[in-house]
Amino acid sequence: MGAAVSGRRAAGLKAWVYQRISAVYLAGFLFYLIGFFILTPPASYDVWRLWVAQPHVSMAWLLFFISLLLHAWVGIRNVLIDYIHPFELRFILLTLTGLGLIACGVWSLQIVILARIA
Repeated sequence: MGAAVSGRRAAGLKAWVYQRISAVYLAGFLFYLIGFFILTPPASYDVWRLWVAQPHVSMAWLLFFISLLLHAWVGIRNVLIDYIHPFELRFILLTLTGLGLIACGVWSLQIVILARIA
């Protein structure tokens, strides 16, 4: 019994740390974006696409999307685990949430890749 409780605590702590680290990156990146767009707004779509196609910018966007998806997963998972008690319903909702986030991740990857090759 003690090992199971301590294992759940470790998993909860790991999720808490992931959510805090992702929140720090999301906030920092959003501050950077706001500053960038205030100081040097792109004049056209082509200028914006060229900016996103730069390697360091596209990597920052990929990290942003990964952090956003991880942050969303941890938050939604915790809410569902805490407030949805029937196991079957919780399993279905977690599965649908996971599939939805995977779809958003694939879409985000497609956006960054297309910006780089277009």
